[in-house]
Amino acid sequence: MAYAARIDEATPGGGNPGASRAWDSRHAMTRSVLTALLMGVVALLTGCGVLGKPSANIVDATLSDLSLEGVTVALKVDVKNPYPIAVPLTNVEYSLASREESILTGALEKPGSIPARGSKTLDVPLRVKFADVLAAVEGLKLGAVVPYAVNMNFNLDVPGGEKLSLPLKKEGELPIPNVPEVRVSEVRWDEVSVLSAKGLIKLDVTNTNEFDVGLAKLAYAMSVGGTKVVSGKLSDAASLSPGQTKTLEIPVKISPASLGLAVVNMLKSSNPSYEVVGDLGIKTRFGDFELPTKRFASKERSR
Repeated sequence: MAYAARIDEATPGGGNPGASRAWDSRHAMTRSVLTALLMGVVALLTGCGVLGKPSANIVDATLSDLSLEGVTVALKVDVKNPYPIAVPLTNVEYSLASREESILTGALEKPGSIPARGSKTLDVPLRVKFADVLAAVEGLKLGAVVPYAVNMNFNLDVPGGEKLSLPLKKEGELPIPNVPEVRVSEVRWDEVSVLSAKGLIKLDVTNTNEFDVGLAKLAYAMSVGGTKVVSGKLSDAASLSPGQTKTLEIPVKISPASLGLAVVNMLKSSNPSYEVVGDLGIKTRFGDFELPTKRFASKERSR
């Protein structure tokens, strides 16, 4: 029994449920008091400038997911917390404008807390639709490069019940890409027989943008008399400065016998009908993007 008594004495409340609840209540109250005291001390030290205040800095800014429809301004922001307790970040308000015309506004809600005496890196992606930019900025045309300005406010709940807003601004440039012009300037067949046919396709490519573009990929397919006769792909075919035109020469070789007598006769005629289609992969300093298949040229046989 003495052993049991020692166990009872070591247990809060001596094994009495009511006493145990009272001890838990006092313990919780003590924690609350200590937390309040800590927050009070933090608030006092903050007011005296001892701890400093949270800060925010843009650590990276890039453009991503470029297409003919839009682009994403991808920002990374590092938020630092000098306090010995975590600080809730209530939201991040942002706006993007070009030439002082508003393009988009929004907010990231409940992005989390900044850890005690630590930092947190937040991703702030802003998807910009080129249709919105063209509608907002007067006189803007496809192929242009325009300035942008992003304003952000990082809103925090700091010790002492205060609200703190950390403003940030980032400026840069946005492209409004236009489709390069591709034109078939010549289709020539030099040697035509039942067994082999050799020819040349000449494509004139013009950069219709105010910035340099590169043809990372040019895929093409040619049909004669409605029958596909050749296809292929060029890699890193050309680099074009604004407004520049370059001619690409594509030698082709086919086996007419496998395509039928009608194709052979068509190739031997003085003005065969043809169609050339293709798609482009564009490379720019703002990012790369793909263009859908389009018709470069077609010619109907005259009668």
